[in-house]
Amino acid sequence: MARRSDKPVTPRPGILWRLCVMGGLGTMIAVSVDDNAWEAFDDATGGTVDRDTIRAATGATVGLHVLEALISWIIARRAGLDRPRRWALSTLLWGFPVHRRLRKARRMELAA
Repeated sequence: MARRSDKPVTPRPGILWRLCVMGGLGTMIAVSVDDNAWEAFDDATGGTVDRDTIRAATGATVGLHVLEALISWIIARRAGLDRPRRWALSTLLWGFPVHRRLRKARRMELAA
């Protein structure tokens, strides 16, 4: 029977994290680009946040994910991990929790 630490590390974070990212980022993008979604959001929040702020936060979030993906790709490539593009794509989609998994995979690769 294989120990838990012997299992290969996948770049995909847990389901709860993925649901939160899809819900949060999906809502931000919808509110940023769709007028009907914006109107519903604006009505629900009572106009406390303007649309430009939501658009700026969405752009910053996307930019941060792109930067994190580039860093993941570099780390995975330098560590000699299989499929560094997969690590980068997972980071682009899911964000920083993939970095913790990447560190673990890198440690396992170095120990092997």
